[in-house]
Amino acid sequence: MTYIGSVVSRPPVTVARATTIGEAAQEMGRTGVGALLVVDDEQQVGERLVGIVTDRDIVLRGVARGIGPDGRIDALMTTEVITVPAGMGVERAYEIFRDHAIRRLPVLDGRRIVGLVSVDDLLIRSEREIADLVHPLCDETFAPHREAASPVVTGRTPVTATTAGTTTAGTTMAGTTTAVRMAGFAAPARRQTALHAHPGDTLVVHSHIPRAPDRLGEIFEVRTEAGDPPFAVRWSDTGHVSFVYPGPDAEVRCVGERSAADSTH
Repeated sequence: MTYIGSVVSRPPVTVARATTIGEAAQEMGRTGVGALLVVDDEQQVGERLVGIVTDRDIVLRGVARGIGPDGRIDALMTTEVITVPAGMGVERAYEIFRDHAIRRLPVLDGRRIVGLVSVDDLLIRSEREIADLVHPLCDETFAPHREAASPVVTGRTPVTATTAGTTTAGTTMAGTTTAVRMAGFAAPARRQTALHAHPGDTLVVHSHIPRAPDRLGEIFEVRTEAGDPPFAVRWSDTGHVSFVYPGPDAEVRCVGERSAADSTH
């Protein structure tokens, strides 16, 4: 089980309840957050959470009602704060966000404030988990691990003995055989590492079907400056554009390599 405390990525940003609205807004700008936890620091034992205030609260409860920057932040804060313990499972946090239609949950370890978890934090976490599932599916789509299929006739050859692991031959009339190749047996993978490319390069997806041409496409966009996938590819056979995570049967031909290959023909 993943605990909600492990999702907290930064220390909590807190302000005292006597902080002015202007000071709270400056603190939001300085720390780059959209919500502050309001604490009562007059207690003898640490800070006690008494409320939460967001940038939206400052606009709608403050500016829109004519409350100036010298007003106290505790005049704008939400006092009925829903909190969760750091040892609670992430799945329960999803339910709380759904049931209460809120965007942020303060995380506590006893009375100690651990941090703040938002809906965005959980969405990012979910996106990463989905990406871990999708990437293998993309590889399977572009480089499927094929099961054995029906034989495909490739031509007629004299009757010869065959050995294990070679193309089989079926006996036919007039002393000849029909050479067959199992369509499910694809060519071995050519690559085990990730590809990198730059706009203008050519993506080549090698065919697994006998006598079928390779598929070519021009790469015109990559995800990072280092050239990581996915690649935005315009395919030469259809003219369509798609985003691709290349499988092990693909290779990238750089602009210079493509020009050199063209000059040899």
